[in-house]
Amino acid sequence: MAQWDKLLKSLGFTESEAKIYLKSLEIGAASVQDLAKKSRVSRVTTYAVIETLTVQGLMSSVEKGKKKLYVAESPDRLVSVVHSKVKTMEATLKEIQASLHDLKMIQRGEKPVVKLFEGPEALKAIQDDVLQTRPKHMDEFGNLDEIRRLYKPEDREVFFHEVKKFLPKTRAIFLSQEVKPISRGSHEEIALLPVDKFNFSGDVFVYGNKVALSTFRGKQISVLIESEELVKTFRAMFEYLWHW
Repeated sequence: MAQWDKLLKSLGFTESEAKIYLKSLEIGAASVQDLAKKSRVSRVTTYAVIETLTVQGLMSSVEKGKKKLYVAESPDRLVSVVHSKVKTMEATLKEIQASLHDLKMIQRGEKPVVKLFEGPEALKAIQDDVLQTRPKHMDEFGNLDEIRRLYKPEDREVFFHEVKKFLPKTRAIFLSQEVKPISRGSHEEIALLPVDKFNFSGDVFVYGNKVALSTFRGKQISVLIESEELVKTFRAMFEYLWHW
């Protein structure tokens, strides 16, 4: 019996469930009172255990006169229970494997934070966050003509004037009709993409542990994401284009 008690517990049975199931197999059909007494489990717990084991198909009830008795099903039923648990564990394993990357991010303490900004002030909200974050590095990738169409040049100048106070150099890759790279001096390095090979209207800021994505056509939307993994991804793409 001790061996079976151990096996049942390894299947997830509680101590009370193992006791009552094994005792029911031993004595056959019995009332709740008798089963509780012989299993040395409280009557309240016995009722709860019988309900649980009945749901699992390991116990059932029979009527004997005016009494309702409970009896354990054949031990063969345990095989079905084990198969069911194995299938459940296999499904759980697949879910864990599919979510393993997220679990590793939690382990490192990284929990991505996403903020959404809409309307004309969307890009301004991103710029304000840059000034508040005061990053050591900042790269920008965007459609300069769209930026100029929607935002006053002097506003952008004010922004970069503030950036200069904590960031010695920034880099930008722009899509623009400009025929050659433009720059605000040694503080900002700018490269241009050929307009005949690229067509997009958005803007991307990569700074600190954040990536900011903005779109300028249609509804203006900016999405700010805090994620070291995304920063690594976008910075790798930026480096590729920078040396392209």
